[in-house]
Amino acid sequence: MPDTELKLKFWRGDQIGAERLSATILHIEGFSAVDPQCPLGGPDGLKDVLCEKNNWKYVAAAYFPTGEKLFRETKAKFVHDLKGVQDNSVDGIVFLTNQSLTPGERDLLGEEANALGHKSIIYHLERIRALLDSPSGYGARLEYLDIDMSREEQLSFFSQWNRSFADMLQAQSLLIIREIGKRLDSLGDVAEGLGSKLHKVSQTQSLLVNLAAPSDKTGSVPVVSGFSLEDLSVSGICMLHRALLFDAPPGTQVGLLRTRKVWLGGPGTTAATATFVPPDPEQVPALLEDLLSTWRNSLKTVAAGTINEKIAAMTRFHHRFVSIHPFLDGNGRIARFLLAHQARELLHQTRRVVIEDRLPYFDALAAADKGDYAPLEAEITQAIMGVEFMPGSPCQMSGQRCPACGEGVMDVSPGEHAVMCNVCGLEIPAPPHDPG
Repeated sequence: MPDTELKLKFWRGDQIGAERLSATILHIEGFSAVDPQCPLGGPDGLKDVLCEKNNWKYVAAAYFPTGEKLFRETKAKFVHDLKGVQDNSVDGIVFLTNQSLTPGERDLLGEEANALGHKSIIYHLERIRALLDSPSGYGARLEYLDIDMSREEQLSFFSQWNRSFADMLQAQSLLIIREIGKRLDSLGDVAEGLGSKLHKVSQTQSLLVNLAAPSDKTGSVPVVSGFSLEDLSVSGICMLHRALLFDAPPGTQVGLLRTRKVWLGGPGTTAATATFVPPDPEQVPALLEDLLSTWRNSLKTVAAGTINEKIAAMTRFHHRFVSIHPFLDGNGRIARFLLAHQARELLHQTRRVVIEDRLPYFDALAAADKGDYAPLEAEITQAIMGVEFMPGSPCQMSGQRCPACGEGVMDVSPGEHAVMCNVCGLEIPAPPHDPG
């Protein structure tokens, strides 16, 4: 048994240590406003940690007993901690445990939460082990499990740390911008005056206002005119870009496909050292038209599919749009707007869809670049539904250690209806699910 897994399973720390490790894991995984309630012990009101992700609020609970427990004991602790969701007026629970849980057992916990109208995200032994044995988790592993880093791990850790530090700076900048935005929102008359100048895109602007409105679970779907997934076109995307970037600084190119070669990376990055290089500008019009026409032609088939099939199609569309990078600026904003509209039309979701610009999202996009869509699908599912996996999704089994050889890791198969071991080739089909 790997050292990390052994030290997690036979936890020698106390509850305070478990809660601090859990809070650190939440930070690594892109949760924000992580607020441990009683870091020095004492009654916590059924909330070890409060946190948020993509506009969803959760209570996080840590269960780290020493040694392996029966599933019924883990379930009893989960059900007990579920009471904290209603007591603290949040959307769901993030449950972190050092216990091994099969996909079926995680489904059972999810059903307990769903029966009460709550969302749930589960971090089980294998998932936590995989995280702590990755560059993002090496520091937490050293701090809480006292496992040293090898030389190779140190190099990976500091490379990842530099990215994380830049990400934290960006997050703080976005926080400041949001606070300024709240002040500007109070100047309704001024905003309305600016909006009136955008006569040609007034219908699209109306839609943007509806999507930007605060979440209201009881409200009806806003009336949207002049925009439909069936009518996606290059000219429509350009008009949408013009509307979304109406407040862009003077000189920003809006409503026009890019005509310059670009690459993505930190300050001083060149095309040779960039983390991602989008297609050349000459290819953009044809690539974008192909993406949109493929979407239009497959829309009826997608709409008739299961929830998992719809989310899988939305994930691939989102990734391909971002990869094409059709505009010089605002590509993420357009991609998230389209995702929100897809969620409304295909999944009948009225809640505001938010995907925060955090490291896990960018890592998920990078994984999709290599053909692994499971992380991005989990990120998108969480942003839309508040949970990472819908029942029957093969992504829920992804990342587990192979039960046959014990060496490989299960990953979503090319057919996306099963998971397959990357060492021995064992294939396990996703359980059937009828969303009704």
